[in-house]
Amino acid sequence: MTTVSPTPFDPGFPADPYSRLAPFREGCPVARVTTPAGRPVWMITRDEDVRDAFLDPRLSMRGGRTDPYPPTRRALDITLVGHDPPHHTRLRRLAAPWLTPARVEAYRPAVETAAAELLDAAGRDDPADLMRFAHAFSFQSMCALLGVPAADRPWLYVCAESVFARPIRDRDRVQANLDRLDAYFREQVARRAGPRRAEPGDDVISAVVAAWEPGGAVGRDEVVSLCATLLLAGYESTAQMIGMSMAALLARPELLAALRAGPGTLPHAVEELLRFQTPGPFGTMRTASEDVLVGGTVIPAGGRVLLSIAAANRDPARHADPDVLDLGRATATRHLTFGLGTHFCLGSALARMELTVALRAILTRYPRITPVVAPDGLAWRGNHLNRGLAELPVRLHG
Repeated sequence: MTTVSPTPFDPGFPADPYSRLAPFREGCPVARVTTPAGRPVWMITRDEDVRDAFLDPRLSMRGGRTDPYPPTRRALDITLVGHDPPHHTRLRRLAAPWLTPARVEAYRPAVETAAAELLDAAGRDDPADLMRFAHAFSFQSMCALLGVPAADRPWLYVCAESVFARPIRDRDRVQANLDRLDAYFREQVARRAGPRRAEPGDDVISAVVAAWEPGGAVGRDEVVSLCATLLLAGYESTAQMIGMSMAALLARPELLAALRAGPGTLPHAVEELLRFQTPGPFGTMRTASEDVLVGGTVIPAGGRVLLSIAAANRDPARHADPDVLDLGRATATRHLTFGLGTHFCLGSALARMELTVALRAILTRYPRITPVVAPDGLAWRGNHLNRGLAELPVRLHG
């Protein structure tokens, strides 16, 4: 068996998790490793094992516990992914009908308008930072979907930016902004659950509140948290996916040229880009509720488990030449970037649409776009759970 290091989580992990995870996948696919915080976890890296683990109810978000979460100061402190079925199912059903591909398609015109306006603004900078565009675009798209009034968006954007900024330089400011977000979504839910409840708007927050039954199994704080989570989770991950996709394409001019020549191939290319790079190298941490056999290794009850999406997406047993970005790859849609099973990403259809719109807008509006920094000189940020580009400087006019 191949010898592997005690942990893949060195300082270079955010920039390149794939080369660090590959030795584990090939030599020790179910490994006991230590997180950067010093906590021991079981890491699963092989595609087949990761798929099975996503579908195994014994690897749960709460380790099989069914008692209620203790009271928290903020509704945002408990998220949708912190629950197991059946309660997770009750929460998810409030939003899922409004995030299907057909429902999301109705927001495409608003998303396209946001892309055009923000790219026009970006075109005034030389060089321009595509990550600034990606974050603003993703945020505006989420606000359109959720029904956040235009007047509220600027200060909400400041709050969201501070929550995801890495490294954290002012923890008190981040906590204060989380409090502001919590208060804002409490007010939004209260307003929509009030006397006008019978006349819901056509946005997702209104739809969620209209589907909610006050006094039922789902509490008000959980509805507040669900609405806020839709904004925050969709904002950062999609922005980073746009940045990573453009970085990968800019490093391969022939692929950029192919996409411009065949714009109809973009939806499939998006699937390959989702496979090739991911902002979340792992799924949400799980806990074994009992002894679980995975790939010939027993994970004991109580063991904390990380499912490596990044390693599975580059598994040669699933994808031939996995370290090659092949926009026509036959297995591209078999990626695990959005997870699998009960906790499959609620916003996957929206993320796909946003990514497609953003890439098409960039390639159409700025056909001479060129990178300013070589691929190995890009600055990355984050950690083993959430990674991304700090910036992506480009010349939009060639």
